[in-house]
Amino acid sequence: MGISFDGRAYHYREYSYERIADALAYARQDRDRPGFREDTTPRQWKQWAGPTPEERLHMVAHGIVYEHGRYCYGPYRYDLLSAALAYAQHAPGLARPGG
Repeated sequence: MGISFDGRAYHYREYSYERIADALAYARQDRDRPGFREDTTPRQWKQWAGPTPEERLHMVAHGIVYEHGRYCYGPYRYDLLSAALAYAQHAPGLARPGG
């Protein structure tokens, strides 16, 4: 269907989705249009990797969890661990119960 996954989001053409079902739904809708043409332009998406064992130690110490490609601290989601750590140090005590 032309959908790719970068470790965080699903991509179809120039669009990004958090859920594969959403990417598939749009790809199907797009392909059903009269005159549909396959887009052969290669797209480069940043490849996301999960935290290293060392980073996980820092996360545990501050109550940060890694979910769906993002670092979560309390109700907040961060793309970068450094941003989550900075806020956790600034506002301690927001860790999720059991997190």
